[in-house]
Amino acid sequence: MKRPIIIILISYIIGILGGLYINSIAFFCFILIITMCLWGIRKINNKYFRFLRRFLKRYTELLILISMTFGFLYTNILNQKYDTIYEAEEEIAEHCIVIAEKEPKEYKDLYKVKVINSKNSARNGTKLYIRVNKQANIEVGDMLVINGTYVEPDVARNERGFNYKEYLKTLEIYGTVEINHYKVIKKGRINKLILYTAKLKEILKSNISKVIKKEENKNLLIAMILGDTENLSEELKTDFLNSNLYHILSVSGGQVSNIIIGITILFRLLKIHKKIMDVLCIVILIEFMFLTGLTPSIIRACIMCVISLISGLIIRRYDIANSLGISLLIILINNPFAINSLSVLLSYFGFLGIIVLGSFTIKEVNKVIKNNILRYILNIVISSVAAQIFIFPIILYVFGTISLTFIFSNLLIIPLSTIITIIGLFIMICPLPIFGFVEPLIELTINIVGFFSNIGISKIYCIIPNIKEIIIYYVMSIYLYYMLRRDYIYKIKHFFRKYKKIIVLILVLSIGISFIYKNIPKDLYINFIDVGQGDSTLITTQFNKKILIDGGGSEFGSTFDVGEKTLLPYLLKKKIHKLDYVIISHFDSDHVGGILTILEELNVKQVLIPKQVEYSENYNKFLDIIKKRNIKVKIVGEGNTINLDKNTYIDILWPEEKQITDNVLNNNSMIVRLCYKNFKMLFTGDIEEIAEQKLLQKYENTEKLTADILKVAHHGSKSSSIAEFLEKVNPKIAVIGVGKNNKFGHPNAGVLDRLSMLRNKNI
Repeated sequence: MKRPIIIILISYIIGILGGLYINSIAFFCFILIITMCLWGIRKINNKYFRFLRRFLKRYTELLILISMTFGFLYTNILNQKYDTIYEAEEEIAEHCIVIAEKEPKEYKDLYKVKVINSKNSARNGTKLYIRVNKQANIEVGDMLVINGTYVEPDVARNERGFNYKEYLKTLEIYGTVEINHYKVIKKGRINKLILYTAKLKEILKSNISKVIKKEENKNLLIAMILGDTENLSEELKTDFLNSNLYHILSVSGGQVSNIIIGITILFRLLKIHKKIMDVLCIVILIEFMFLTGLTPSIIRACIMCVISLISGLIIRRYDIANSLGISLLIILINNPFAINSLSVLLSYFGFLGIIVLGSFTIKEVNKVIKNNILRYILNIVISSVAAQIFIFPIILYVFGTISLTFIFSNLLIIPLSTIITIIGLFIMICPLPIFGFVEPLIELTINIVGFFSNIGISKIYCIIPNIKEIIIYYVMSIYLYYMLRRDYIYKIKHFFRKYKKIIVLILVLSIGISFIYKNIPKDLYINFIDVGQGDSTLITTQFNKKILIDGGGSEFGSTFDVGEKTLLPYLLKKKIHKLDYVIISHFDSDHVGGILTILEELNVKQVLIPKQVEYSENYNKFLDIIKKRNIKVKIVGEGNTINLDKNTYIDILWPEEKQITDNVLNNNSMIVRLCYKNFKMLFTGDIEEIAEQKLLQKYENTEKLTADILKVAHHGSKSSSIAEFLEKVNPKIAVIGVGKNNKFGHPNAGVLDRLSMLRNKNI
């Protein structure tokens, strides 16, 4: 085998994925089939399998089998441990050590700790987050006795939503403990290397402070070299993210290259022998990994550089594929769940992008450009752009946005950041005032980033691809790479000329079939979206009409934008970029908060609202948006009917012309009755008892209030859902929109009792 490490890695990854997504019996059947196929290929004397037979030498099947099985079993064992070792809402008392600097949050700070002495020995070595008041005096290396409540991480609450539990697994975190009481019993008891690294980091930061005077400039330089973004303003972080330049703040291969360049320049000035220089570089790179927090991207870059330096020392040929495989294998053996880590995916796919897309371009550029400095700068820019193109579907899948300015922004920022990083390294080692000339360059970087962030095309929301589409993207990219490498361009042109009629016919048929499929009648779909403490419902009709009813609410605090963070990504992941109707029941924040973002970013044909008698901040924002976006608005009330398509319509049952003056917004909420053939659903907004009584009187002798599904009023508040109203509606299913552990105590126990009595009555 030419590259056994690659065989082991691929097989191990397949085993991990099997452990994550496939049951035991199915996976072992899969392994058996794969092994038999590989064995069979070796026995087939067909010329098309010759290259595989050369690849599959003796015992290869056994190596693949062992790697797959180990990956599968290892992942399953760890997964079971994560799921069972702690219980939700368990009161725990543990001895632990703080192993990382605090992560500041809005109300409390998070500290990463390692359990070292537990009554349950299986918990020793597990890592937890502890949530502590901001006044806490805790440092890295402190040994603590903690008492608190274990909070089980949330899973995804919406389709393809963020799974916090799986995210923590990628960080080797078992959950969070809400601290009731803690006590520092010993200071600085952590591993001496980590403690030394923490102190060294503080020294390096202080050296920067001696030269860079402006706080914002200092924090940015620290972030660019060490990846520490803790003290960066949220505004600046957002600017980097919107301009597609956040990779400048994530320590990776670019920073490692700059470090090597800076060290090389310094050591050559000191006239240090090359082999001694290489050894010192290896030591510095290993220490740099610890300084930057052992992130996957820096582990990859440093390990690959270390292997390259070692190859030079022992006079062996450097193999980039093996070094890449070794670095990834180290990460995944330490934590197999890192396969789902965004930083791992971005780091390795970005590097593959440099190999697949960048290498060919760099080769052609180097033929033309003779100036070494210009060539170096262009190579860095090309590598960065190639990496960005290759990770594009991953970025789109996670964030749902693209930037049309990233080529221009990278072209300006990368050369500038390279200079800043190299000078910053010299400042950290020797903080001389002469290096102060770099501060205007840092300010220039901030201004450029801010400029690109505020351009309209720097952040565009797009339809989010699914996994199949992402796989197709990468298969086509790799195929194109081989075409370019083997000079198949002429053959491709010839193929298109020869079969252009067939290709056009296939394209036309594909478009036609897609159009026909789109217009085939389907069932009615109702999706209740978890938006925290609020309501939001997506309705898809037979003929693909999209209606969104409400879209606000969050238990995460005032700074959490439920529209941007939850509602918009949910719609984009369902490939919805256009809404036929947006219905706002009323203008309380827990119903309209997320709608404002939707109106700004998606194509909305018409908005239905009730008559407003109280103007609010939300309503004024709404008016500004619809005016700017030129969105049609219709004020509706009792008696209005909206025909959606052939079998689907909505009746507006409330509010009436004479509005209720008591708790005006809630009681004058729009009440919508969705009708599809014989199916009915009632949306009740936040109406309370007084409105329910009036509705009972108004529709006493009709079936207008009856429904198969009831969206329970006011999140199950005790002021709503009186027994008479529930009996009149008589639903088979009742849906309550609430936030987890909300401060209002919703849903009320009395409401749940009345719903239970109704269910028992109907049984």
